[in-house]
Amino acid sequence: VSSATEQAVYKAVQPGIVDITSRLQYQGGTAAATGMVISRSGLVLTNNHVINGTTGLTAKVVATGQRYTARFLGYDKTADVSVLQLENASGLKTVPLGDSSKIKLGDGVIALGNAGGTGGTTTVTGSITGLNQTITASDDGGGASERLTDMLRTNSNIVPGDSGGPLASTGG
Repeated sequence: VSSATEQAVYKAVQPGIVDITSRLQYQGGTAAATGMVISRSGLVLTNNHVINGTTGLTAKVVATGQRYTARFLGYDKTADVSVLQLENASGLKTVPLGDSSKIKLGDGVIALGNAGGTGGTTTVTGSITGLNQTITASDDGGGASERLTDMLRTNSNIVPGDSGGPLASTGG
């Protein structure tokens, strides 16, 4: 993936990205993640494991610095997805959504996220290395594991904090 393509995708996708902070009940600390704004009124798509065990969520729109209290509306553990609502949000920019059924092995991708929980949006490039994958995922704390189905596999170097962020095609 060329740096010009990476920059073009960043410019198309980044305005709809939020950094999520989750207060954790079992550790007394916080965890960082990423989310994608999917409606101008503040619906955000992220991973289920981002909300698992939380006692409170906040989100910051990276592009504008706007901060919101967030609450989760629903989740699906087997797909590792959850939907949040940013309270009192309006006029937000959204991420462009694609059709993952059209993805093919070897397609170039760019992952965007809050790598390491440091705030802001970083990008890493890679390609699709597997389709319709089934995995068993568990957290580092040795908690319960979950079986996830219909996953895409990528060789992009995704790290903690990137969870919930977009995996964009090279077309954005």
